[in-house]
Amino acid sequence: MTIPNLPKDLVEEILSFVPATYLKRLSSTCKPWNRLIHNDKRFARKHFDNAAKEFLVFMLRKNFRICRISVNLHGADPSAEVKGELTLPDPYFKNSADQFKIDRVFHCDGLLLCTSKHERRMVVWNPLTSETKWIQTREERGTFFLGYSQDKNKSCNKSYKIMGFYRSGGQVWEYDLNSDSWRVLDGIRPKWYSGFAYRCVSLKGNAYMLAKDVTDVGFSISLLKYDFSTEKYVPVTLPFPSQARSFNNANRISVVRGEKLALLYRRDKRSKAEIWVTNKIDDTTKGAVSWSKVLALDLSRELQISFKTNFLVDEEKKVFMCCVRLREDGDENKSKDKVYIVGEDNEVKEIDFGVNATSGSWPTILSLYVPSLVQIQQAGGKRERSD
Repeated sequence: MTIPNLPKDLVEEILSFVPATYLKRLSSTCKPWNRLIHNDKRFARKHFDNAAKEFLVFMLRKNFRICRISVNLHGADPSAEVKGELTLPDPYFKNSADQFKIDRVFHCDGLLLCTSKHERRMVVWNPLTSETKWIQTREERGTFFLGYSQDKNKSCNKSYKIMGFYRSGGQVWEYDLNSDSWRVLDGIRPKWYSGFAYRCVSLKGNAYMLAKDVTDVGFSISLLKYDFSTEKYVPVTLPFPSQARSFNNANRISVVRGEKLALLYRRDKRSKAEIWVTNKIDDTTKGAVSWSKVLALDLSRELQISFKTNFLVDEEKKVFMCCVRLREDGDENKSKDKVYIVGEDNEVKEIDFGVNATSGSWPTILSLYVPSLVQIQQAGGKRERSD
């Protein structure tokens, strides 16, 4: 019995619901599917809206590499295990084994924005499709965030942009991936970004960041939403008073399954660390959000949350996860990366990722990454791949 061919529109509709990592494997089935999956922007947008989201955990390690971590938060014995490194060859070197030394990572819609403190360039990279876009910067040591503006009348039309600043100047810059151009954003002050990339996340195309102002009694803490469409800041309600003795006590923000913000707050070293989660945030959400406290943790001396520590939280299972670096036997040239998983019972699961003698970037766990087929706009319509 011969199975009749399905109509093209029906095939596209079915494939648009297949998770991204499985869909990539199907691209070798036939040429039409390969073209659809790798070259059709309309299908890529439709797939991003329709397909079930796969939430992966990535970590930037000391050797400037991004690795994938398999995390199991179920049951009485949670675990985390490295499942291999992502490969990003540096096109500036002839040897394909030379990797771009990533210092910071920011992600949005499955795209990674990777920067290096030693380079006047950065890259927007889709690890699933291996597509890349290399971008020249004006200086080294810049801090940049990725997001998108969107025409409210065209829900599928996203324009990806990069916003950031350099330590040497007082201007904020924006790069438009569609036009390959930089411009200065007027009326925005870089000093609002205290905490840099370690205190900023992307949610629904907007950048959310913790910021501070110096006051007579300490610091005034605020949470700001930067809207790439309006190019304006919107203050977001916090679940605690804005005054703080130390900015480092309002430690981090994270994203919960692409729908909510999570906030790690600790009033002082003698206080419990509180994990707060917002209600679901969508296009209609303005600056007013409601918060719920989901965890209160007694952090031991060995589990101090450092200035650069990011975290993940499972709201339903009430589990907190972070990564820290400890010196090995007091040797400044040797360090050990450890992942800590803490539940509401305050029992700490410690996972040792081994000694690393390589001088490099701070270990950073990314907020849950969602692979996608989103394509990167290239100059002249050309596409670049990292493989």
